[in-house]
Parts: sequence; structure tokens; C-alpha cells
Amino acid sequence: MPKKRFTSLKTFILGVMNQIPKPMSGYELITIANNWNYDHYIKATNASFYYTLKQLEREGFLRESGTQQEGNRPEKTIYRLATQGKKEFQEQIKYFLTENQDIYYDIDSTMPFITLFGSIIGKDFIIDAIDKQIEKIKSMLKHVDEGEKTVTSHFSYKFSPFNILPLKHWKLHADAEIKWFEIFKETIESMDDFKDTYQKYVKKSLELNQEESSRK
Repeated sequence: MPKKRFTSLKTFILGVMNQIPKPMSGYELITIANNWNYDHYIKATNASFYYTLKQLEREGFLRESGTQQEGNRPEKTIYRLATQGKKEFQEQIKYFLTENQDIYYDIDSTMPFITLFGSIIGKDFIIDAIDKQIEKIKSMLKHVDEGEKTVTSHFSYKFSPFNILPLKHWKLHADAEIKWFEIFKETIESMDDFKDTYQKYVKKSLELNQEESSRK
């Protein structure tokens, strides 16, 4: 197992360098990533690509093999895969395939406090926010559908049908997320009076605390 789990961008860059065994610049890597529709499953900017390349070089997984310049354009640093990068790539893939991935959603941390929030701001705001979240996910699903067409029409799909799986993975999660938001909305709509419900909750909590204190 690797000493440290890589970010998805680190794994992606190291994977490209292993799969396409030739020295290349950050620009070439970004071009390949765009052709592979990486933005569907990796959050990254061009700047983060270059920063991560430097990280991998400092850690000994890549080596600088010179620079390249075309016309008046800035020099490009060329990187090649180091022996350690080949070994680490295998260890990272083994890790991702054999270890359970943590599944946490930030929004879940707010659920215990929705009754309080609703008593302050009202259910209309929450319902409107949920509707916007659902529409946003549906819009992203259309973008992913377009990405699937691009991936399946790319020459590499014939040799690596796995390229489509990140998009299908994302779509399954997105469908589940829409269903979850629909359940969330139904639960909100089922609440008759947030303020009254919250006041009853506070009263009951205080009663239970007093009972517990009296038993001590």
C-alpha cells in the first residue's frame, strides 16, 4: 500500500505518464486531459496541473528532461516518468481498487439543524433552494450525456472501454442525489409549523436534561 493516498489529479497525471510512455509538457498533459473529458471526474484548473507536476517532480516520481520553445511562446518544461513513478502508479491503483472510499456529503452535517433553520427562515426558502439544487444536477447530467458521446467516439474507447465508467459512475450518484433531494423536499413539505415544532423540541430537550440531572 502507498505511504500516502494521492489526490485524483496526481493519480491522473501519473497514469497518463505511465500509459503514454514519452516525455511531455504540462500543456500536452492538459490537452490529453481535455480530450479525455477529465473535467467530468476531476476538479482541476490549468494552474493546478502545473503545480501538481512540480509536486510529482519534487517527490521523485517525475524528472525534468529539458525545455522546449516554439516561436515567441514561453519555454515549456518537459517531464519524463521516473522509475519511482512507475512503482507508485501501481501502488496507487491497487489502493483505490482495494480500499473502501469514504462517502461523506457536506450537506448532511446540516440535517440535525434544519428544524431550527426552518423556524427562523421558513420552509419556502428551503424548498426553493432544493429545487435549484435539483435543476443544477439535471443540467450537469445533460453535460455528462454530451461527454459520453465524446468519449465513445474517441479512438481510445476501442482499446479502453473503461474510459466511460467515470461518467456512468457520476450519473448513478447524480440520480441518487436527485432522489435524496426529492425526499428532503417531501420531508420539508410535511412539516406543518417549523416554529411550533422547534419550540416543542426545545421544551422536550430541557425536560430530559432536567430529568437526567435529577438522577445524578
